[in-house]
Amino acid sequence: MKNILLTGASGFLGGNFCQFYKNIYNISAVFYNNPINVAGINVIKADLSNAHVSAELLKKTNFDFVIHLAACSDPNFCELNEESAYKNNVQATENIAHICRELKIPLLFASTDLVFDGENAPYTESDKTSPIMAYGRQKAMAENIVLEASAENNLVARLPLLYGNTFNAGKSFIQPMIEKLANKQEVFLFTDEYRTVASARAVCEGIALLIERNCSGVYHLGGNESLSRFEMGEILCDIYGFDKKYLKPSLQKDVKMPAARPKDVSLNNHKMLKLGWHPGTFKEQLQRIAAKPM
Repeated sequence: MKNILLTGASGFLGGNFCQFYKNIYNISAVFYNNPINVAGINVIKADLSNAHVSAELLKKTNFDFVIHLAACSDPNFCELNEESAYKNNVQATENIAHICRELKIPLLFASTDLVFDGENAPYTESDKTSPIMAYGRQKAMAENIVLEASAENNLVARLPLLYGNTFNAGKSFIQPMIEKLANKQEVFLFTDEYRTVASARAVCEGIALLIERNCSGVYHLGGNESLSRFEMGEILCDIYGFDKKYLKPSLQKDVKMPAARPKDVSLNNHKMLKLGWHPGTFKEQLQRIAAKPM
């Protein structure tokens, strides 16, 4: 059983990975602000932006792999608080990447489709990054740090918009939609923003596949279809039986936000599919979630 250090355990994806793989890997899960309690998981509080703390944490145990999911991922917050976000998104990643290189521990870094400008989708792993917001710029910087530290051992997994069950650790974008629609409240959704949305379960399976195959380099873990947020809302209504009249189409220009939003950052996932990954469609995965809500 591999010893894995996972950061960002109290986040949405981290909580899902701990839940799905607690019996497959020996996981030490790191959090900073929001403690978690998962049976079978060793939980550690640590400030990863502190180089000394990161070094001590990694030297305590003989880890076989590090999965770095911790991030300040709210684009608007990052735009308004660049210095604070930089500590979490870049400095912490640099600390971990350098100590992993020293200890020869393979590292997987979770990046984002928002490293692209949205003008030339679908994007492949070899396309040049072109972020238009602080969050995307910081993630692109962190990608380079990870790959430069050890291109032979390290992984960059670019992730799309995620959804799924919460497992008491963060929420995906579907939970607020479900709550509003269940209460017959209007939900405003963009018709001109496209993402290759993927379920947290599928992405966790993709991460485990990359680990087990000893892969390195950049991989896109986007779903099999590019959908607008409005199209996602329509499919969600079909699955949960909500009235679509509460879905209200809107455009990006109608909503003023601190962080600029790219129009289409759909990811080409052919490289992952060749490894045998099966992310499924939004409808298929949503049906699975609806059958076993949590």
